[in-house]
Amino acid sequence: MKKNKVTGKEHDIIESFNYAIDGIFEAIRTEKHMKFHGFISVIAVIVSIFSEMSKYEILALILSITMVWVAELFNSSIEAIVDMITAQYHPLAKKAKDIAAGAVLITGINAIVVAYVIFERRVSFYLNDSFSILKKSFQNSLVIILVIITILVILIKKYYKKGRPLRGGLPSGHSALGGMAFTAITFLTDSSKVFYLAMILLVLVMQSRVEGKIHNIKEVVLGAILGIGITYLILISLGF
Repeated sequence: MKKNKVTGKEHDIIESFNYAIDGIFEAIRTEKHMKFHGFISVIAVIVSIFSEMSKYEILALILSITMVWVAELFNSSIEAIVDMITAQYHPLAKKAKDIAAGAVLITGINAIVVAYVIFERRVSFYLNDSFSILKKSFQNSLVIILVIITILVILIKKYYKKGRPLRGGLPSGHSALGGMAFTAITFLTDSSKVFYLAMILLVLVMQSRVEGKIHNIKEVVLGAILGIGITYLILISLGF
């Protein structure tokens, strides 16, 4: 077993992997650029799964993603070392950080070029095909709207830093989904009775969130407006 010169602790190869994994997650947790790279990498992988890619395209994609991650990890490490050595401005410190950032930029540009070459035709085809499917299928459109509203609610809550992603905060997710259901029902029927019944159900959802002291009136009203607005705009744009 070897002794780590920094921690002074002995560790085997398993612990070496643990330290490496901890380093990756620490970079993701503390570096906003790593969060962005992680998000883009997940999107690229998901798209590639549903695409008929050759083995060379897969290798090019994997290599490009890996290069960006490695460059960003080295960049973060160099920045941490420089900041540890000196808190004052120094031309050499600036030079080290700028060069490391330049490496990230080069690998990022390479990844964009590779992604464009691989996905350009596929994405155009899938977008056109998906739009046609949505225009023909009301239920598929509602699934997409559900996903969009859920993501928007979580992002808005994160922005205002109030409540948890799935509980409390601004806006009310339940009211937003209730507004979505209310709007969808109005598109499906011309009956005034059904319309008012759907409205009553939406009000009851909003009232239950306020009565349960999970949201205030402002949060449920804005949630309902968000759900109604997004659903209406998307369904109208799709020609329903």
